[in-house]
Amino acid sequence: MNKLSDITILIGRNKFYPFFCILCVTLAFLHTDPFTKFNLRYTTSYIGAFCGLLCVILLAKRKNMGNVLGMFAAVAECCANILGGNIGAGLPPLYYFCSHIYGLFTWKQNLDNDKNVKVRSLNETAFLYTLIFLIVTAFLNIYLTDKIGSFNTSYQLITNCFIFGLGLVAQLLLMMRYSFNWYLWVILNVLVIGLNIYTNNIIIATQYLIYLFNAIYGICEWKRSEQKN
Repeated sequence: MNKLSDITILIGRNKFYPFFCILCVTLAFLHTDPFTKFNLRYTTSYIGAFCGLLCVILLAKRKNMGNVLGMFAAVAECCANILGGNIGAGLPPLYYFCSHIYGLFTWKQNLDNDKNVKVRSLNETAFLYTLIFLIVTAFLNIYLTDKIGSFNTSYQLITNCFIFGLGLVAQLLLMMRYSFNWYLWVILNVLVIGLNIYTNNIIIATQYLIYLFNAIYGICEWKRSEQKN
């Protein structure tokens, strides 16, 4: 397990890692043949993926600049998902935008000597609140989807519920500097990949495939920092 963690950190810290991530989503965008037939959803997805990838890489590295890029990514990703009818995946980015503003200031106040954010451990009480909040937000998504009048298949609705709930909880824990947030991002990323393959958006599916690895990298990086502290 330690060897696997070391390999993951080695890849995540490599200077070519961000360039590889951007290349992957660019190839996915070109696969949609944007120069022949313009598609607003795919173009917006690409902009969101570009900013979002740089955002999550910097956050996994505990760099506050990730919060700035996260605000740009949140706006683009919200528009792209709503254009695709994925309300549960489209609404959390609005919340992400606001949370990145909060994170920008709270992270700045909790930096170590290397200008990296200090990591916190999740206690049992905080975990219980996290679980309750997750259940409440899942039901909130069902209510909002019905009120907005967006048609979802059963699979789409259920998946969106978990994405909506996990997104809100994981982002909250991330901005509060709890290392546990990355485990929730792993689950969320798997769900978003499946949902966007189902709704035929290869760009966001590729973006979240990279997010999945980055969340695993975040677990290793933050866990190591937590142990040092």
